Amino acid sequence: MPPVMEVFKEPNLLETVGVYTSPEQRSREFMMEFLSPIMKQFTVEGVDNLKAIKPLIGKYPITLISNHLSHLDAPAIFHQLYNCSPEGKSIAEQLVFIAGRLAYEPDFTRLGLYMFGTLLVCSKRDMADNPSLSDVMTKINMRAFRHSQKLQSEGKIVAIFPEGTRSRDGRLMPFVETVYHYVANKVIIPISLEKTDKILPTTSLLFNQVNGKLVIGKPVLVGELSRKQMESFPKEVEQLQFPEHGDKKQFLIDNLALLVGSNLNKHQHGTYRNLYKGNVSGKNILIKVPNEPEEKIVVIGASSMSIAVATLLANKDILVYLYHPDQAYTEQCNTERRELKYYPLYKLPPNLVFTSDPDVLKTATLFIQGTNPWELINVYPEIQPYLNRNKAPFFNVIKGFTSTGLILDEVQNAFGLEDDRLGVIAGACYPDQIMERKISGFEIAASNETLISRVQKLFTNGYIFPRPARIPTDVKGVQLGGALKTIYALAMGIVEGYFTQTFGGNVDNSLFHLSNRFFAEMTAIGTKMGGQSETFLGLSGLTDFMLSCFGMDAKDRKTGYDIAYGSPSERMSNGFYGLKVMPNLMKITAENTPVLAAAYEVVINKKNVNQIIEMLESRLARV
Repeated sequence: MPPVMEVFKEPNLLETVGVYTSPEQRSREFMMEFLSPIMKQFTVEGVDNLKAIKPLIGKYPITLISNHLSHLDAPAIFHQLYNCSPEGKSIAEQLVFIAGRLAYEPDFTRLGLYMFGTLLVCSKRDMADNPSLSDVMTKINMRAFRHSQKLQSEGKIVAIFPEGTRSRDGRLMPFVETVYHYVANKVIIPISLEKTDKILPTTSLLFNQVNGKLVIGKPVLVGELSRKQMESFPKEVEQLQFPEHGDKKQFLIDNLALLVGSNLNKHQHGTYRNLYKGNVSGKNILIKVPNEPEEKIVVIGASSMSIAVATLLANKDILVYLYHPDQAYTEQCNTERRELKYYPLYKLPPNLVFTSDPDVLKTATLFIQGTNPWELINVYPEIQPYLNRNKAPFFNVIKGFTSTGLILDEVQNAFGLEDDRLGVIAGACYPDQIMERKISGFEIAASNETLISRVQKLFTNGYIFPRPARIPTDVKGVQLGGALKTIYALAMGIVEGYFTQTFGGNVDNSLFHLSNRFFAEMTAIGTKMGGQSETFLGLSGLTDFMLSCFGMDAKDRKTGYDIAYGSPSERMSNGFYGLKVMPNLMKITAENTPVLAAAYEVVINKKNVNQIIEMLESRLARV
């Protein structure tokens, strides 16, 4: 244990011991020899950028930043820089890493901390977990920052992991605000690491030789230096200036993440993945606000699907506005550049803007209906005049029923929208996985078939593959497939919960046999309500039905499963809401619609699950 750790036992030692630990030559030599065979297959890219960094050392404050995957990251960075070139060796010898208290715990991998100087700091979480030490921890942090400035003035390079802790899945996490003062008005060296977490996996005690990578980015001046320093600062070094308006701290932190992320594999972008174009393979190209946008799309309403759709549309050279009447909500989303209710983890692209101003609808070239059916009354009244005046196409992406029918029917009847403006986009996809950029697809139907290719182009990128519906003009059928499957997924969840609870173990035989009956009933109802039978064999029908009934993250299936186990049935979902209003739309009978009738009795009328399932089994046996 280094002397700095004694401060936690005896806080008065802080003044004499301080927070800095010097490197130990023997430890450095040992770890360099130990790491050399393990990191033999590592590659270093961007070595030429070191030539631009070396002349800056000692003249300007420099901070190295990197993503964080492993306890071995700091030793790996030192080792790779030290061995990659003479300039790299000079830079490595000046490194002083910021290290949290737990990094000094006795452990073989921590031996690498003695290869270079370190400054002790305490995280917010550490302070929260140890309230009795919070005062001394605060003093440690203040002293560490002051000492870092002194070291930088002496030519040292402070190195920090802005995520604050290791990423357990290898993907970038949000950079923490506490790094701000270490990086503001400094020259930044961005480092991007890959596969250091595979050297010593958390599930193993053995070290592995892996094909990892370290990428050295170009130095960037973040903010400004003193006037005197700026006079001599090299003009060829890129400068990231603070914006005149907005949250400067958040701007800086987000841009640091982009400096690191720009040299990572796209699957490591994590929190920041939606800031890069998704239709370019092999390159990390940031999404920018277009000077001459090809379209101005307004997404109406804030739901998980509307956020996901707005985010994927932002891959194009267009402007996307998400309208919601709650001004406080839209302002907060814009300020933090993330949607706080459904997707607080993900940063949003710059050409996606939240707004509560209905005037934005005046010049829209396309409307996307993204409001959940039970929220229509809160969102639409104020924008009716705009929808009547602006004749832009109007496409729905939300599945489910309203109290009077399908969503498009209700909006059209309420606001008098013309038939040739209407369309629907649906398919087997979770909005969460769209945000994660996992391969998904939609099918598109429109009353005016010529609109489909335009919408298809807007929705197509490297991970979303839309196509025309089997019957491209069957707008009602595509809607019905998505709306009805939410109800049948709820019913399937109830059945799964009942069988699992009653019989235990795997119940796949039962579920997949019943799925055939469920789908047949769903198709019969859908065609009776105006859809064409072939449409129900497409993405919005059979494929979406299977995902919703058996997908691990299917909301309605999980709601039904919980109901079978006794949870309250009032939890709002598209399936619950649709089931509740079905008597307004059709006659439900145990003879003609046994599955729908059984689900209604359990969920809405609160009948005993066991009794209703037994009645359903008897009914299906006679069908």
